[in-house]
Amino acid sequence: MTVKTWRCLICGDPYVGEGKPTHCPFCGAAEEHIVPAKEYKEPVVGELSDISKQNILDAIKLEVSNSQFYFCASRAAADIELKSRFKALGKVEAEHASLLSKMIGAQKPLIDINSDECPGEDNALVKESQIRESGAVEHYQQFLEQATEPRVRQIFKTLVEIETTHIELAESKE
Repeated sequence: MTVKTWRCLICGDPYVGEGKPTHCPFCGAAEEHIVPAKEYKEPVVGELSDISKQNILDAIKLEVSNSQFYFCASRAAADIELKSRFKALGKVEAEHASLLSKMIGAQKPLIDINSDECPGEDNALVKESQIRESGAVEHYQQFLEQATEPRVRQIFKTLVEIETTHIELAESKE
């Protein structure tokens, strides 16, 4: 098999591998959003409504908070699988914050990877994860319904899908 370069239509990050990944390794978008790099076209955001700007700002805050929680949880968890899962989720949530910041021309947000604001017991960490992801899905569904811009709608629709898979990850023990 030959190595190819792929790009994610959601975050724009390139991936090099022998085959198309099932999910973007950076933002978690499903395979349908991954194309050969030569077919990638930089998405156009265009003029944003005030409500979309505010929703994106709110989403950035949410993603930063969730990223910080996951980095804390990755250090606090006793279970090795949970540690790894939480660290990966922290990186994905940070990517979401970065993506959203680019949409409004804002500086990439700073994420405190040493935050210690998370419960210390594994079951409590999983429960907090489920609460955070469910809240994100609710917010992003509302933001999707309020958005009129195609790119903003695409991003919030995809974030709903990604965050829904995070809920499923939190619920699974595998």
